[in-house]
Amino acid sequence: MAVIGTRVRAPRRPAMSDRRLALLLAAPAAALLALFVVYPFLTALLNSFADVDAASGRRTFIGIDNFVTIGSDPDLRAAFGRTVVWTVSNMVLQVCLGVLVALLLNARLRGQGLARGLVLFPYMVPAIVVALMFRYMFNDVTGLANYVLLDLGLIDAPLGWLSDPDVIMVTLVLVNVWKYTPFFVIVVLARLQTIPRDLYEAVSIDGGGRWAGLRAVTLPSILPVLLVAMLLRTIWTAYDFDIPYLLSAGGGPSGSAVTVPLAIRSLAFESGSIGQASALAVCMALLLIASAWVYLRGFNERTHV
Repeated sequence: MAVIGTRVRAPRRPAMSDRRLALLLAAPAAALLALFVVYPFLTALLNSFADVDAASGRRTFIGIDNFVTIGSDPDLRAAFGRTVVWTVSNMVLQVCLGVLVALLLNARLRGQGLARGLVLFPYMVPAIVVALMFRYMFNDVTGLANYVLLDLGLIDAPLGWLSDPDVIMVTLVLVNVWKYTPFFVIVVLARLQTIPRDLYEAVSIDGGGRWAGLRAVTLPSILPVLLVAMLLRTIWTAYDFDIPYLLSAGGGPSGSAVTVPLAIRSLAFESGSIGQASALAVCMALLLIASAWVYLRGFNERTHV
């Protein structure tokens, strides 16, 4: 005899495991990375060992000839050296200025709200606007920079900021530092806001002053975050294309401002040497992987102390 009014419950589905859920959530990001990172890198790696027909895309395997060619080209070696100088000088200046400005903005001075907004302004300006603005400012004849320096008596004759081969790289570095130092300011300032005040009070109780607090609390606290920011900016700066290209009008006088990204563009799209361009890109990627390993090793040492 059937029981009237009895509710039959549907069988419960087994709960999804945390591992399966994590894999499911990570699948879209993994697919995007495979499509936009892994596939282009493997394609460049394959092209670096081949002679690629720019019209048809047909590859002819030639071994390491492309690497030998770029290694024996003095212009490409010079571009590689400029890229190292460009990256290192930018990182040193951006880190030092970024930390200094972040410390000032964290010092509870008057007008900090306005100062923070002004500091972020360069980072929000598009690169094309930055290039046009500074090309006007650094013009040899009508530029504001030469006018101010001449008026102050700091120089005797106008400088060729963008036309002198010995000066143009300094100009590019200064402009890049102006635009991207706010990145370090944002990162360091965010970390400074989370440091407990009790740590500074403990240093004060032990008889230490502000310098002791800076050495014992502030610098160790911001160093792990700073290393991650330096890793990102090192990669972005080494591959920075827009500001060097736009300010130097494609490479500067006699190619004095050609860095690796500009050389890769010239090889691939002007000379049609896709294999050599790919080989140069692979060499740059390997150098940046080595740099990333150094940064990550320093980060692990700091976080496991």
